[in-house]
Amino acid sequence: MQTTHSSADTDLHTDNLRRAAIDKSVKGPVLFLFLNGAFWLMASTILGVLAALKLFAPSFLGDCPILQYGRLQPTHINALVYGWGIQAGLGVMLWIMARRSGQELKNGKSLLYVAGLFWNIAVTLGLLSILFGGNTSMEWLEMPKWIWPIMLVAFLCFAWPMATMFGRAFRPEGFMISTWYILGACFWFPWIFVTANVALHCLPALGALGAGINAWYVHSVILLFFTPVAIGSAYYFIPKVTGQPIASSQLAQLGFWSLASLSGWTGMQHFMGGPLPAWMPAVGALTGVLLLVPVGVVGLNHHLTTLGKHDLVATSPTLRFTFLGALFYPVSGIMLALMSAFSTGATLQFTNAWYGFQIVAVYGFFSMCVFGAIYYIVPRLTGCEWLSVRLIRNHFWFSTYGIAVVVVTSLVAGVQQGGDLNHPEMWDQDFMQLVLNTRPYIVARAIAWAMITWSNVWFLIHLILMVAGLGRRSSAPTLLHHDHEDAAHPHGAHA
Repeated sequence: MQTTHSSADTDLHTDNLRRAAIDKSVKGPVLFLFLNGAFWLMASTILGVLAALKLFAPSFLGDCPILQYGRLQPTHINALVYGWGIQAGLGVMLWIMARRSGQELKNGKSLLYVAGLFWNIAVTLGLLSILFGGNTSMEWLEMPKWIWPIMLVAFLCFAWPMATMFGRAFRPEGFMISTWYILGACFWFPWIFVTANVALHCLPALGALGAGINAWYVHSVILLFFTPVAIGSAYYFIPKVTGQPIASSQLAQLGFWSLASLSGWTGMQHFMGGPLPAWMPAVGALTGVLLLVPVGVVGLNHHLTTLGKHDLVATSPTLRFTFLGALFYPVSGIMLALMSAFSTGATLQFTNAWYGFQIVAVYGFFSMCVFGAIYYIVPRLTGCEWLSVRLIRNHFWFSTYGIAVVVVTSLVAGVQQGGDLNHPEMWDQDFMQLVLNTRPYIVARAIAWAMITWSNVWFLIHLILMVAGLGRRSSAPTLLHHDHEDAAHPHGAHA
């Protein structure tokens, strides 16, 4: 019996050393991505406040052309997508892939720093170009066309080591489903990015089809990059924190393959009734509704995995953020289905509901799952624990209330806006009246973004202190309720 215990202790010690070596190898690039992403997130939310203010008070700072709504809004979204979303996603992907593959990042770290630097330079120049009037008017592709090759090469510099880690991996227990999603995101984003940019920047005179390709691009980035990264993160951290294996590998595989096979067909339904071949919006509408299948499958699997461990949501920052992010996934799926079905989509298209869908997908689902991952990963890279439970709680609640308000008000405003636009008696009414009808919802949006900005300022400060090594020196994890520390012990037990 003593020999068995000694062997187990030796194996545990060896496993801890291996994990420590992996964390050390990816520490620099991952923290670089997190820090820069958090900065852009704060900038994006500030721009979100200003854009909402300009929408209901156009005269506010009206003498400054840079602060026009037409410039602030795309800058706000591009900072959220490219400054925060893709950078933070790459950081989470690199850490999880290294951990799950059991592979250290032995070569190419300098290249990753250079790629990260060029990515941030490209984003900075692209956003400044939009603010100074260089908008291409293509949604999520508003930056100048010379920017995208730089971003593509920078992304591939991060995707390549993850793909090689996957190829060289050896784990006795096999791969978790999380690595499938991460590897998929590594391949899907470059394909989407190249296809859209080549078609829209290099092929002349596409006309209405160009608008359809643009809509396909936005849907595909949401569904084939942000969604896989968020699901992969949730599939990694929920079992890690709860100490329970994924409930059903069959459900996990069904969710992955249904998402992979359906997502690339969406987007054209955004222009239902427009000058496109009828089959294009019809296929997009069908797949937009069918995507409720992976939404339901993933949600069921996550629920079954956390059965009996829901008390950990109250104690573990990682599980709390991930759990909330997972709840936003079905919300985004339902909103996509509503905007895709012909019966409701004709009312919601080109309204505030479209903005609400983007925010619930990129911030509500993806970002909340990434926040949960960051609260787990950073202490293992820096060797110290988070300083303040209060700051973590404030980050959670201000983000929760803010995103809920943005999404609900955008959806309600979209329903009213679409109803007014399609009402027979409104055909001869002044369009400004339709805008004024949505003013209360836009005011609420501005307040919500202000709440989110407040939480993200402190999140950035908290993260800077951790990266600087000024965190709490303790072997116990930072829990949200210290009296439940014993119940939440798995969060600290899994190194």
